[in-house]
Amino acid sequence: MFSGAALQILNHLLDQAPGAHARLARHAGAHARLELGQLGVAFTIGDDGRLCAASGESLTLTLRLPADAALRLPHEGDTVLRDARIEGDAALAETLGQVLRGLRWDAAEDLSRLIGDAAAERVVGGVRSALAGGRDLGARFAMSAGEYVADEVQLLVRPAATAAFSDEVDILRDDLARLQKRVELLARKAQAGR
Repeated sequence: MFSGAALQILNHLLDQAPGAHARLARHAGAHARLELGQLGVAFTIGDDGRLCAASGESLTLTLRLPADAALRLPHEGDTVLRDARIEGDAALAETLGQVLRGLRWDAAEDLSRLIGDAAAERVVGGVRSALAGGRDLGARFAMSAGEYVADEVQLLVRPAATAAFSDEVDILRDDLARLQKRVELLARKAQAGR
């Protein structure tokens, strides 16, 4: 069930990515497995570059991605793919990586079939604004929480305060070393004067 749904989603995203099917068609007949953490989907690349369910053939490629790759891929594509573990055909892995990096869901296109172009653009624009506002709110909250913990509760020490304290400790150490030398000098003079 998961494999069928995952292949439908992947093929839908491939349909929206210009040139994706053509790139994959160069590897027609290859059998691969894409794994996201514990979930995986095995597929065969068709002559048209579409992904079809695999039926137990030996794999040409296994591409293992971190469990959170689906969430991170739209924002951190290269980083996520650098974390991938590859077993098998390197050329197919490179092509698949390029195709995955280029996948973007065109939500407005899909939504426009239900509610029309203008309404879909407004809905998607509103969702993007809400998400951006949420990210901004989250960033401001994190900054405020950091300032509260550092300044009000004083559970954390700011780097500037640490550096200033370190400088003062160094000065105190040097002053103590000079004082110790003076005491030793005075003790030697007192010993010599007896």
